[in-house]
Amino acid sequence: LPWATSETSLVLPPPDMTKSFTTNKSFLRRCHNFWTRDVPIAICRPLLHYFLQSAIQHGKLVLKFNDGTTKEFGNGNLSKLKYDIGTVTLRIYDLWFYVKAALEYDLGLARSYMAGHYVVEASSENDRTLVDPLLRPAVGEVTPVLGDPSGLTRLFLLVIANRDRSDLYVHRKAGRGGYSNALTNASGLFLGKLGSLYNYFQYKWNMNNSEHGGSLKNIHAHYDLSNDLFLTFLDKETYMYSSAIYDSILKEGRLAYQGSLEQAQWRKLDTLLHRAQINQKGLKLLDIGFGWGGLSLHAAKKFGCQVYGITLSVEQKKLAEERVKAAGLQDQITFEVVDYRTFARRLENRGRFDRIVSCEMIEAVGHDHLGEFFWACEQLLHADGVLVMEAITTPEMRYETYRRSTDFINTIIFPGSCCPSLHALVHAAYQNSCLTLEHVSNIGLHYAQTLNEWRKRFNAKVNTVRALGFDDVFLRVWNYYFTYCEAGFFSQTEHCLILVWSRQGCQALQPLAITENVTQTITKEQAEGWLV
Repeated sequence: LPWATSETSLVLPPPDMTKSFTTNKSFLRRCHNFWTRDVPIAICRPLLHYFLQSAIQHGKLVLKFNDGTTKEFGNGNLSKLKYDIGTVTLRIYDLWFYVKAALEYDLGLARSYMAGHYVVEASSENDRTLVDPLLRPAVGEVTPVLGDPSGLTRLFLLVIANRDRSDLYVHRKAGRGGYSNALTNASGLFLGKLGSLYNYFQYKWNMNNSEHGGSLKNIHAHYDLSNDLFLTFLDKETYMYSSAIYDSILKEGRLAYQGSLEQAQWRKLDTLLHRAQINQKGLKLLDIGFGWGGLSLHAAKKFGCQVYGITLSVEQKKLAEERVKAAGLQDQITFEVVDYRTFARRLENRGRFDRIVSCEMIEAVGHDHLGEFFWACEQLLHADGVLVMEAITTPEMRYETYRRSTDFINTIIFPGSCCPSLHALVHAAYQNSCLTLEHVSNIGLHYAQTLNEWRKRFNAKVNTVRALGFDDVFLRVWNYYFTYCEAGFFSQTEHCLILVWSRQGCQALQPLAITENVTQTITKEQAEGWLV
């Protein structure tokens, strides 16, 4: 990770990409700079311009340079876009942006923002009315360090809208359809294709999710950064680091939300436990990847469950145990740092649990290990047991391309991660267990709202984040992370599914068939009275 140099030094000083080019005037240094900086920029700049001219057809992307000149891409027709994003303007501070973007594509764009080569400018006064209110920055969010964080979301939505244009959909006589254009896995940028391939080999070599060390290393790189860091943006009651479920209704063609993040997280916890049919006291619940203990505490308090939680994060376990002690629930909740595969091999755990809940943990498993996860769950479940999984998933159409490439999330934010497709999960369950998919709910749009709120809370606490030892690079990384994910869920090109699994003939799941669970209807009176 760019800010981690050792266990005692978490941050690097902000990079100054131009210092050596302005302070050393020697002939040799100028020659060196010419070949190592000027020439790469001269090669990559026209290549990236050509690529963007092909890739950005609808909407408008503007590059603004230090000398005041601009370069525009797209036809400016905002009505062709699915999203109200207005004009997206990148303020380019360092032309090395071209080299990073051309050589590394997705990761290059991210690393260039991390280094401060560019920011996204806030919308102009005239353009602001064209932007969806959900995509506007909070008061005080726009800064010289970050630019307009919500502008990053608009940038990603512009790219997604052009990548997934309906006029580019390829229909095949047999097999899968798909989109085929310059934005598909850097296919329109040869240098980016080579850079993406290099990054992929590094990803496969260094970020495996093996049982003996690989998964532990990857989890440590993210979740053990600092508990205090996560508390700057998580809700103040459950500490859930996963999608909330807001009170929402369809209004004027889009979802409208009300209520606080705290209320929405309580609603999500109740939903997971309801899906698991935890309806009697004393059920034995396994919480795989328990985070900071929010779900475990709720299950023990509200339903009297006997909870056992497993994780690979030492820092999360430490804070979660403090919360259990403060709640006086030590006799109901036990936490352990152990890999799920190791835990499942213990003979005393075979068939031990009535229910298993795994909330956004499957992404850390990796595609090659999905079967091991379902095997482990079946070993641990009682005969009439239920597995409930909240999973971030990738649509089937893009999955094969996605899992054979690298991106900002699986390389920098969650090393080694993979957001599986629903088909990949079902296939892994079929191949390695007797578990059957019984119920599916998609809460992806709620995740966009959750990430939006996390970002605003995080940016409201930048002084606290800096006091924890994190620098401007880190602030840009996490804003890029929040907005990158928000755009995926907002555009519904990334999903968050609540999945219910069991063996065939599971009597515990009969309540899922009652009318209100099947129809999920809302009356006209409820809809009209929801928003004033």
